[in-house]
Amino acid sequence: MKITAVPAAHEFLEKDPDSGFHACIGYVIEGNGICIYHAGDTCIYEGMHAILRRWKFDLAFLPINGRDAKRYANGIIGNMTYQEAADLAGCLRPGLTVPAHFEMFAANLEDPQLFLEYMKVKHGALPTTIPRHGECVVVRGRSG
Repeated sequence: MKITAVPAAHEFLEKDPDSGFHACIGYVIEGNGICIYHAGDTCIYEGMHAILRRWKFDLAFLPINGRDAKRYANGIIGNMTYQEAADLAGCLRPGLTVPAHFEMFAANLEDPQLFLEYMKVKHGALPTTIPRHGECVVVRGRSG
C-alpha cells in the first residue's frame, strides 16, 4: 500500500512557517490495484488539477459542504461547493465519486442530493453514490 499526501486548501493554500509543509492535506491511497482520493477539507486551488491528474482514481471522496461569508464570520472554514466538487469529479473522472462532509456539523450542512442532481446533469456518465451509514460499498479497480 502506498499513501501520498497531496496539498489541500481549507479556504487558502497555506504552509506551516516552521516546517514548510502544507497545513492541510488530502490523501491518495494506492494498493491492491485500487487508487482512492480522499480530499479531506479542501477548496479548489491553482495547480490542484495538475497534481491530481497524475492518478487514475477508482474512488474519490470530495467535500461538498461549501463556504460562504456567514460561515467564515462564524469561524467555519470552507470547502468545495457541491458544484465545484462535481466539476472536479468531471475533470478527474473517477470510477465512483462519493460526496463527503455534508452532515458532519449542524451549522455546516449541505444536501447531498443537490450534488447527485448536478452530477447527473453535467457529468451524467460518471457513477456517484451516497452510501447509507454502515453500508458497504465494494470498489473494484478499473481492470477488475
